[in-house]
Amino acid sequence: MFFDSLKKKLIVLMCLILVISLGTVYAASYLTASAMLTNSLDEESALQSKQLAMKLDKFFESKIAIAETVTKLLSKDSNYNQDLKTIQQAQEQYPEFETFFFSHDLSGKKVISFQGESKDLSDRPHYQEAGKATGKIVVSEPNVSIRTGNNVVTLIVPIMKGTTQTGYAGATIQINEIQRYVSEEKFGESGYAYLVTKSGMFLWHPDNEMILKSNLKDVDVPELQQAFSKITAGESGTAEYKLDGEMKYVSYAPTGLNWGIFITAPTAELFAPVDRLSVILVLVSVVTLLIASGLIYLFATRLIQPIVRLNKAVKLVAEGNLSNSVEVAGNDEIATLSQDFNLTVGHLKHLIEGVSKSSNEVIQLGSELGQRIDSAADSSRLTNKAIAGIAVGAQSQAYASEEMAISMNEMSRGIVRIAETSAMVAESATEAAREAEEGAEVVEHTVHQMGEISSGTSNALHAAEQWHERSGEISGIVDTITELAGQINLLSLNASIEAARAGEHGRGFAVVAGEVKKLAEASKYSAGKISDLLSDIRSQTDRVVEAMSDGNRNVQEGLKLIEEVRDKFSHILRSSRHVAANIQEVSAASEEMSAGAQEVSASLEEMQGIAKHTSQDSDKVAAATQEQLGAMEEMKESMHSLDSMMKQLREELSKFKV
Repeated sequence: MFFDSLKKKLIVLMCLILVISLGTVYAASYLTASAMLTNSLDEESALQSKQLAMKLDKFFESKIAIAETVTKLLSKDSNYNQDLKTIQQAQEQYPEFETFFFSHDLSGKKVISFQGESKDLSDRPHYQEAGKATGKIVVSEPNVSIRTGNNVVTLIVPIMKGTTQTGYAGATIQINEIQRYVSEEKFGESGYAYLVTKSGMFLWHPDNEMILKSNLKDVDVPELQQAFSKITAGESGTAEYKLDGEMKYVSYAPTGLNWGIFITAPTAELFAPVDRLSVILVLVSVVTLLIASGLIYLFATRLIQPIVRLNKAVKLVAEGNLSNSVEVAGNDEIATLSQDFNLTVGHLKHLIEGVSKSSNEVIQLGSELGQRIDSAADSSRLTNKAIAGIAVGAQSQAYASEEMAISMNEMSRGIVRIAETSAMVAESATEAAREAEEGAEVVEHTVHQMGEISSGTSNALHAAEQWHERSGEISGIVDTITELAGQINLLSLNASIEAARAGEHGRGFAVVAGEVKKLAEASKYSAGKISDLLSDIRSQTDRVVEAMSDGNRNVQEGLKLIEEVRDKFSHILRSSRHVAANIQEVSAASEEMSAGAQEVSASLEEMQGIAKHTSQDSDKVAAATQEQLGAMEEMKESMHSLDSMMKQLREELSKFKV
């Protein structure tokens, strides 16, 4: 496109402004010159037409003055001969007049010429006008002289006697004398003047066919008709009209006789100077436009060069090349723009470098943060799994604690039974010891009471057997306590492990587990002592039973062995006492174990509540950990998006050459 260049736009714009300016100057000059010429023509033509009218007025005034002089020389008493002689003398003196005449008859029937001829001219309008005795001078329309046949104008001057008109006299003037004045008048090169009478008849016109034959009123030109009306009203002026396809200019002015002087010429001829001026202005404008266009081209080229350089630099910047700068020349706005462009490119270069550096750092930080998020996500998954395990362990622990509590309740009831049985055994041992003492007292009477001894030995044997059986039951109960203590110890160990896995949340549970472990170990230790004592008692009971069996079998030999029996009996007495003391210790230990079992049961119930609360908290922590894991996954996705965006940014930044 033609207007795709600022240089072309500038040239076209400045040339357009120049054309408008030159056109304005041309129009103003043309209109001013045309107006001045029109004013000049109006003034000149008006002056010329008025001067011509004044010439005719002077001409007629001089002629009328002669006619008046001659008329004043005529006799006052209408002396025919004298008056004839006077006009003959005037004819000789003023030969420019064609005919002098007089008439003492206002009817116009007897008009006497200088030749003495009498003519009846009463049919002519001017004689009729003069015969009205108004005392005014009458100037006729052009008419044909009866005497010579020439076209003349008749001047009629009234003959006054006092205030009464008694006749008239005058003279005729050939119109060629008048025509000479008008025909000599020139207007421009081909312009001319013509004369019309007050009736509109052409008295003079370059076209002889129109003289005294045509009337202006018959010419179909409205402007001329309007001009003639103004002349009749005694006004002058100018006008333009079209006649035979040609525009013409006319200036008109009235004479003293209300005749009309018209000076006319072709408008094109009169305005030829304006046309020549128009041609000159066009030529000057074209030459000026060509010279100015060359200067504008040079100016636009010089003006556009920095812009072209700046445009190339902008294109390089658009392509990403920030390594170039624009040469600054001058101090104008374009130079300022170039400086600002260099500053902008510098700032942009600094910005690109900073953004590139920051994008690399962001990518690196994003990668590290992504790794940390992955690590945190893995930790969260492990934590979630651990929490889930803790929840399962806490549920298992609660279930195990519940079972342990049931077992401890059963163990407590068993220990109570052991205590009761131990009390009964202690009572039996005390009774046996008392009986042994009584036996020792009556051992001396054994011989005599052998039957009673046999009976007592049987009873003792029976009691020993019962004691043996009960000690077996106590040993089973002690084994059960030992086994339960081992299970409690194992459970406390598992609880300690789960509490260690739970961390801070399992610290209190770990303390309880430790106390339970200590109590289980103490229970196991006490149960071991009881088991050892029961083993001794059972072994001793076995020996007692065996001895009593032997005594029962050897009752017959009792007499022989009484001393031995007494010794054995003393031993039995000591053992019985020892057994009673041990049984009392077992009973006290059983009571302690019962109280400890109740405490362990209470601790297990508390442990069960803690395990349930831990399970609930573990579920909540697991849910929160799952939400945190989801948030980390979203953060990871966001980091991937950020990493992708920063890579795209780095790719875009890599397009810039800094």
